[in-house]
Amino acid sequence: MGQRSVVTLAIGVVGGGIATLASLPLAWMLGPLFMVLAASLWGVKTGVDKRLHRSSIAMLGLFIGNRIDLSELWHLVEWYPSVLAMLVYMVLMLIGGTWLFSRSGMSRLSAVFCSFPGSMNGAVVLAERLGTDIRWIAITHAMRLVMVVASAALLASHMAGDIVVGQGNGASWRDLSLLVLAPACWWLGRLLRLPIPEFLGPILVGAAMSSLGHGVVMPDIVLILTFLVLGSSVGSRFANTTWSRIVSVGRYGVLFGAYAVTMAVAFAWSIGTFTDLTFTAALLALLPGGVGEMAVIAVALDIDPVYVVSHHVLRLLLLILMGPLIISLGQRISQRPGPSGR
Repeated sequence: MGQRSVVTLAIGVVGGGIATLASLPLAWMLGPLFMVLAASLWGVKTGVDKRLHRSSIAMLGLFIGNRIDLSELWHLVEWYPSVLAMLVYMVLMLIGGTWLFSRSGMSRLSAVFCSFPGSMNGAVVLAERLGTDIRWIAITHAMRLVMVVASAALLASHMAGDIVVGQGNGASWRDLSLLVLAPACWWLGRLLRLPIPEFLGPILVGAAMSSLGHGVVMPDIVLILTFLVLGSSVGSRFANTTWSRIVSVGRYGVLFGAYAVTMAVAFAWSIGTFTDLTFTAALLALLPGGVGEMAVIAVALDIDPVYVVSHHVLRLLLLILMGPLIISLGQRISQRPGPSGR
């Protein structure tokens, strides 16, 4: 790992620490992203070794895969009204978001990735594979994530008091074996000729382990390091970018976040009005925030966490399955040139 990577990650650590103190969602992803972004704009030469970056993507895939327990999805049959609402909601997020972000001057493919209803990291990984400018995708998703999770947390705080988000998982030698397992899954992905093998290979293995009852809980230190590398890597892409362009694109991210929350509230109200499901449960199931944060808030509000988590897992699974299709279609899309921010 070169000196530039060390400097970049050190800056990211500062950002992660500040974001943690500020209780931001996904603090060790967003904190390093914004701090390294600022350093890049101020002229600091930043960058993360590509091998380290791709290894972190493999670890991220394993982390996501271990959250997919296919055995839980059978419950969705009894909750079909909210499942159908979620599918319509996802389509409206993609259509409305693509239209909105296209107004900013970015390419149509970039606009699609900015409009992903959740899975910030998945959108960034897919976009990077297609050669799309991931700077704006990361910024807009960061805005969306902060607004969505903050809205859910405010609702929970109003109804149930303070919410503590975090697992506090310590590290054991068994857990640290993930450092070997993730690269092995990357190799398996290449063997199976999967698109984005370093990402989809570990997801496949992680989901299989979780569904068979052998899932692993990643230690906090491993998660922190994974998100630190990913956030710092994205932030380092902002060299030679202007603050004005970031503000210009960022406001579209805020508008999309507001759109996502407003539409989720409307759909949740409809579900609560016309079915036996409650408004609050439906809202937590629909909001495109982190599955961990939504599950913790559900527990705090005495809402069945399986109901909330299963919807988020299904949405995540659909977005992952869309990956190869998006890559295939994306390679055929003639991208409309954007302004200098691209």
